[in-house]
Amino acid sequence: MSSILSNPSHVSWLEIDLKEAHNVLSWAVIGGGWTQTDRIVWHRVRNEDLSPEIEPSDYFRGQLSRREKSGNVVGFLTSASLENYSEVSLQRGTLQIKSMVTAGLGNAVRIGDPPFVSPSYGTINILVRCSAPMDLSASLEAVSLIAEARTLAVLEANVKSKVSRDFSTGTGTDCIAFASPLLGDPIRYTGKHTLSGHLIGKAVYESVRQGIEKWKEEKIKAGGTF
Repeated sequence: MSSILSNPSHVSWLEIDLKEAHNVLSWAVIGGGWTQTDRIVWHRVRNEDLSPEIEPSDYFRGQLSRREKSGNVVGFLTSASLENYSEVSLQRGTLQIKSMVTAGLGNAVRIGDPPFVSPSYGTINILVRCSAPMDLSASLEAVSLIAEARTLAVLEANVKSKVSRDFSTGTGTDCIAFASPLLGDPIRYTGKHTLSGHLIGKAVYESVRQGIEKWKEEKIKAGGTF
């Protein structure tokens, strides 16, 4: 899995080439659901790019069209810095798990908080790639592990919810994508007692933790608080 940064002076795109077709399970703005692709992209937006009357998926498709990108793609939107993405890769034997995260907590909330319109954006986007195939059932279980690992990292960061002022468990716009190759005998179970489940949880927790630390450092440098 390789990463390509565009426009180094102000990175607005991050593109991941998976090298071969993968099954991807996500609720991404573009390509959400259970789909097949060999390409994942992040696009960085400013608050003014997504006013309430703009549909995010339409905006994203328009941006992809301007880049002359066609075909099936899974795409994240974020206002977080793409230069400072966090990546953790763990391997045991032939099994490799790679977690890639962009993190911002400007939209931090606690699970169960009432809905609200946030004046600023900030989200945690997570891409996890498993080197071995997983069927849909195992992929669903993997997404559950990813969400749990993210929540633990956010809770330990002690960032207050924008609504309740209790410690947040994520943001209002977090997104997860889990990818595994099409070819080969699929893994059918990836709970916490399995090697794959262990590696997924550990890689995601560490990559989200690193991403939040980078976000905090940026906020402090800018004179902000969290």
